[in-house]
Amino acid sequence: MFEPNEVLKTLVGRGLVSAEGCGPVRVRYRVMIERRADGVVAYGTLHGTHSNLRPIWLEPDAQLRLANGRRLNISVTDLNEDIADFESTGPVGGL
Repeated sequence: MFEPNEVLKTLVGRGLVSAEGCGPVRVRYRVMIERRADGVVAYGTLHGTHSNLRPIWLEPDAQLRLANGRRLNISVTDLNEDIADFESTGPVGGL
């Protein structure tokens, strides 16, 4: 049995975030992987420069490439200065 909203893992590192029509942006990330009633989800923050993150924030779908080479489909939900919040939009898999 599992606890609802149980944080399974926290990942931190440097990676790249990109979206269609936007160049890749170097970021520092913090990803929380959490088990919820409807499955496993990921969410967290990206630290980069506001001017580089803004075009990605305006796109509905983006992808975060982690330091280990794995990719996570995300949506940037908020951008405040140089920090963006995101949540996963697809399967989290074995991150």
